[in-house]
Amino acid sequence: MRHLRLFAVLVPALALSAGVFAPVRAGAEEWQKTYPITTKASLTVITGDVPIELRGCAECHAVKIVVDWKDRNPSDFLLKESQAGDMVDFELGEKVKWGIHFGLSHSPHVTVETPANLDLQARTSDGSLKVLGVQGDIRLHTSDGAVDVVDVGGSLQLVASDGAINMHNVTGRLDSKSSDGHATIDGKFTELHVHTSDGSLELTVGEGSKLSAASRIETSDGKVTLRLPRALDADLDVQTGDGKINCDLPLKMDGFNTAGSGHHLRGHLNAGGAPLTIHASDGSVTITAL
Repeated sequence: MRHLRLFAVLVPALALSAGVFAPVRAGAEEWQKTYPITTKASLTVITGDVPIELRGCAECHAVKIVVDWKDRNPSDFLLKESQAGDMVDFELGEKVKWGIHFGLSHSPHVTVETPANLDLQARTSDGSLKVLGVQGDIRLHTSDGAVDVVDVGGSLQLVASDGAINMHNVTGRLDSKSSDGHATIDGKFTELHVHTSDGSLELTVGEGSKLSAASRIETSDGKVTLRLPRALDADLDVQTGDGKINCDLPLKMDGFNTAGSGHHLRGHLNAGGAPLTIHASDGSVTITAL
């Protein structure tokens, strides 16, 4: 990520809580540290405008964090890190700057290697977020940046304000809220809560998925394309405010209503089961079989 720095404002550093401020040496190409883990890791990573790439490692028994400073001066940043038992906290924030600054520079980059089984909180303010190959309670947040999630399972919660969302081979429970950007998601799910405010949604519910709780898929402004296994048991409730409903799967119909430019369909997939609600305020809904 490259930033053109031409501004005359205060750039705040992160509000860093109590912890250990790690010294960063001017001219250093990178900073790194390894944190040994005895049972299950609990990791918090907060990086402001700096991208994060995190990868799980099945054989690893430590968390390793590397900061590649690119062409930036490490002394421009505050780095805080600490470990208490198996709990690791890492925060990186840019220092306060006054005045006008000219120049074209890269953002630093944070790379994390971690045991595959962990509880994770990762947050960026204006930086991309990539998470691969982990299982556990996973909570991700980015205000402005693309999100890539691959081979992640357990309970996944994502909040993304502005940026494309790509999730592949997600398993378990998913709660995803994105405000501005196309979302592409596939996986084997037990529960789904997916909302996009301004962007289309492509969602594939993989073979073997069994919804064990009420699930909801919603877009405020964008179409929904949903691919479902033919064997999925669910009670469908599909509604559009301004758009068509197309369903290629056989349904035991409970009702179909049309009001103005919107439509409302209710029915059972196979034996029926947990409610699956699909709502598009401004856009069509297409449901096809895998």
